[in-house]
Amino acid sequence: MTTDRMILLEEALARLDGAVPLGAVSPETLPVRAALGRYLAADVASRLDLPPFDKSAVDGYAVADGDESPEFGLLGLVAAGQPCRFELEPGQSVKVMTGAPVPARTGRVVMLEHAVEHGDRVRIEPGHASRNVCRRAEDVAVGDVVVRAGRRLGAVEIASLISCGVMEVAVAPPVGLAIVSTGDEIADDPADLAEGRIMNSNGPLLALLAQRHGLHVACETRAADSLEDTRRTLSEALAVAPLVVLSGGVSAGDFDFVPPVMEELGLTSHFTRVASKPGKPLTLATGAGAVVLGLPGNPVAVYLMFHLFVLRAARRLMGLPAEPRKVALKLAASFERRKGVRAEHVPCRIDADGRVAALEYHGSAHLAALMEADGVFIVPRGVVSLPAGADVQLLPVDVRWLHD
Repeated sequence: MTTDRMILLEEALARLDGAVPLGAVSPETLPVRAALGRYLAADVASRLDLPPFDKSAVDGYAVADGDESPEFGLLGLVAAGQPCRFELEPGQSVKVMTGAPVPARTGRVVMLEHAVEHGDRVRIEPGHASRNVCRRAEDVAVGDVVVRAGRRLGAVEIASLISCGVMEVAVAPPVGLAIVSTGDEIADDPADLAEGRIMNSNGPLLALLAQRHGLHVACETRAADSLEDTRRTLSEALAVAPLVVLSGGVSAGDFDFVPPVMEELGLTSHFTRVASKPGKPLTLATGAGAVVLGLPGNPVAVYLMFHLFVLRAARRLMGLPAEPRKVALKLAASFERRKGVRAEHVPCRIDADGRVAALEYHGSAHLAALMEADGVFIVPRGVVSLPAGADVQLLPVDVRWLHD
């Protein structure tokens, strides 16, 4: 397989899928409230009907199905949390509170404000036909899938599972990730800055993105611009995590030592350049029981390639589906570029009219532009201009990346 030519983004993703088959990891079982941020290893079905009984959606008066009498005898009151012991006959009504079970044969619940109660009688105002009854299992039935495999558990997912009687869940073990930032120019402390040096933002960016997506950061380290230090650092990273991510040092410069070190360590290279802007100098290698991704050094490229490739590899190692969410929207204003050799990912916002608007963006070092972004829209390879109103694909950012 030739790995030094630039390949299409779609081909690179396919090669990653071929090199990183879906893992056969053993899930672990956790109490559902302890599973926040973890990924479901299997579909979870409801153990309960929701609602568990026919219940009132309002405070009002339950009357029998088809009974259109203007006045009813009042049998009694049922509050939320109480069982209903009444059975309706024509001409009868039961006062029910919101969430209370309704009597058998209830056809509708007339809201309190649409009725007048006098002792043991209640008169209904004409013209109010709303049913106001929540039927048993109309939301969820026993056996319905509540949350599907691969979904990351947030507050809503966990509350939904609890409401369905689920107290334990099987989740995928988090993948360990080793992060290596390369380059003599990066510093971790402003006191160490000098002319030609910059702050190390890629390491923290990768670590925080990994944590946000439920990965375990096994180590975060740096490699100097030397063959020896790159070899040592990569060897140490391979020893502690099944997924290793490097930023910088993957191009063809005099101080880009990552490719030769990968070869020296016996790793198999699958590609080294991808037709993506940003993200062209991107390397995938496997071996030594690990997956290694060498990302470009510019932070916007790091951010994008984390979502496109690192997250995909991690989810495959966990045995989870990996396709990102894509949303089709209209472009707010025309977009032009000089070349169409690569697919381009443009930081953007969704405007008040639901259209995609490109952000002011100065290139792949302009990390601050991402703070305003709802995602990136894709300009396909070979396209140099898009008119206002054109259909584009939006890739959402961060935790929305994989949500259904």
